[in-house]
Amino acid sequence: MNQIEPNPFVPKAGIEPRKFVGREEQIENFNSIVNSAIGNKRYDHFLVLGEWGIGKTALLREFKKIVQSRKVLASFVTIREFQENDTFLSATQHLITQIPKSLPIKPDILTSFKEYLAGIGITLPLVGGGIQIPERSEPAGDPQVILLDALLKLWNSVKDITDILVILLDDVQNYSPISGFLTILKNVLSDELTVKETGFLFVLSSTVKGWSGFLAKHHPIGRYFTPILKLEPLSYKQTMDFLDETLATTGVQFDDEVKDKIFEYSGGHPYELQVLCSFLYDNQIAGEVTVDVWDVSLDSAITQMGDVLLDTLYESASETEKAILKEYAEDSEDFRSKRIDIETKVLSSEEVAKYLNRLADKELLVRRGRGIYTFPDRIFREYVSKYL
Repeated sequence: MNQIEPNPFVPKAGIEPRKFVGREEQIENFNSIVNSAIGNKRYDHFLVLGEWGIGKTALLREFKKIVQSRKVLASFVTIREFQENDTFLSATQHLITQIPKSLPIKPDILTSFKEYLAGIGITLPLVGGGIQIPERSEPAGDPQVILLDALLKLWNSVKDITDILVILLDDVQNYSPISGFLTILKNVLSDELTVKETGFLFVLSSTVKGWSGFLAKHHPIGRYFTPILKLEPLSYKQTMDFLDETLATTGVQFDDEVKDKIFEYSGGHPYELQVLCSFLYDNQIAGEVTVDVWDVSLDSAITQMGDVLLDTLYESASETEKAILKEYAEDSEDFRSKRIDIETKVLSSEEVAKYLNRLADKELLVRRGRGIYTFPDRIFREYVSKYL
């Protein structure tokens, strides 16, 4: 009997997958930008854009691995959720205290940086080993000046041990309540002192909707953080490669029919892949996963995704929109507007067309062409059809 390894799939967004597959183009672009920064002192601060669960966090963590394998320092920072009563100063303080946390360096290297922070009222305890760095009461002063001075001090502390310093900012849509902070960051990074005297390369990640909100208020930032690396679901080949590489040494294999169904239902969406495959893996019999366990695995996967993602997504629809989703959930192909009877009222084709457009704006449907729509993937279609 073959030894069955522990489940290799990670059914939780933001957790690093066992095998990183399918982002070759983005990695190639990243390596090119890093090479330009190191060789030509050209710092193209850029953006990774994609929907929730599409793999932005995993890609940024992969970027960190790549540069640190080249002896280049990198810091991964998850931007916390800011509120309307937060200020630019609190965002500045959060950023300059979080950047050192994941730098793989000895704490004494940051002595002068810590002394600078202490001088403006911020205490920075020992860095490393997962120690949490508390944020104190807000310092006084101009946030742009404080951020610029802090980055200059930080660079002077590490410039002798790294060619550049890569800062990976995950979930910058969390700046939305204080969206103007991204303008402050842009101003600091484009300041002559930063450009000429430091080696920072900033990589941001955001949801599509979050970034659109920034552009609506502060459109110049869209020209600054480029190129934009847009993450799409994995292709069929990438999905198969992901399955093969993840399962390679586990003692478990998925039948070809099961693998085809995985792509058919998930559409190659990384989060949905991980959840669905995790339940399939747990239902293996003698190291084999067949279509016999498909239904029970799918049911468990949709239940979990409902709690985490699908329920919230669905609840963003109005009652009429929910009824329209339910009407179309039985269709297996793309669809157009049609006359629909909803309980006590009848919606004309023209009225339905307006609702379909709104559902696409809410990302509950996908536009395939003029007046043509479909569900984002089969899992969401199944959720609407059978679980509501």
